[in-house]
Amino acid sequence: MGSKVEMEAAALNLKHTLTLFINENSIPEGKLDMVIRTMLSNIGSTDSELRDELIYIAFGKLITQNMLTSLQEQHILAACLDEEHLFYKIGETETDSVFTRSFSALVIALQLNKDRVAGTLPEELVEQALSSSILYLQKEVDTRGFVDGKGWAHSIAHGADLLTAAIKHPSFSMDLADSCLAAIQCCLYKEAIYIDDEDERLVFAVEALLEKGMSESVLKKLAHQLSGRLDELHKGDGFSIGYFNKRRNVVSFLRSLYFRLAYGDTASNLRRCLIEIMKDKHLQVYR
Repeated sequence: MGSKVEMEAAALNLKHTLTLFINENSIPEGKLDMVIRTMLSNIGSTDSELRDELIYIAFGKLITQNMLTSLQEQHILAACLDEEHLFYKIGETETDSVFTRSFSALVIALQLNKDRVAGTLPEELVEQALSSSILYLQKEVDTRGFVDGKGWAHSIAHGADLLTAAIKHPSFSMDLADSCLAAIQCCLYKEAIYIDDEDERLVFAVEALLEKGMSESVLKKLAHQLSGRLDELHKGDGFSIGYFNKRRNVVSFLRSLYFRLAYGDTASNLRRCLIEIMKDKHLQVYR
């Protein structure tokens, strides 16, 4: 009982500290390292106010407003990439561990986005972050969006944000592009029905690859692979619930990709390919 009381008191104290920091730029002198450690240990709190509105916002302020030393930046990134954060209990589903993984992904994305311009993070840590961004999306199986009573888990969306930040970083090599597309395809075929804009967030990663110089033909190949997997699923299971769930994910992703390209009036050949595939999937069900 005493332990629970202590934890609640520590959480309340952290809320007070972070509220003062966010509103007034106030952290007790000499206490920032301790506050960072406490934030990292509570990054996956099931209290959505503490996790989402205070810890994440405070990390964003510290990182983007250059309020950290180089050693503090490195400590935060190394911690978020470890087995107690981004890969904490990876493979679990329907448990609270997803909040730790998902919000660690967001903090890593913040750091990569800042380092894209600043270039101050050690190269080995950046390389670890780039490869981990792909691995995380491949391995995450808890695909919940909003969790009643606990707020946003949104692991696939946050993982997509991390992947997008990784692709945009100057150290990203296009040698990793195929692995990125494989991770995206993996997400669309997980045991999930995406209803919280996960498809849109995954498309941002594809957009980043296009900006890096990926050819339309590579993405046409991805679109045909996604379609082919649906056809194989239909051939084996018919119009099963599993088929319709995967079809929804794939078609939503292709539709989102089509409109993102259309907004910029780019990749006309790829857009025509997407239209044909979406038409085929429509006629497969609605003749």
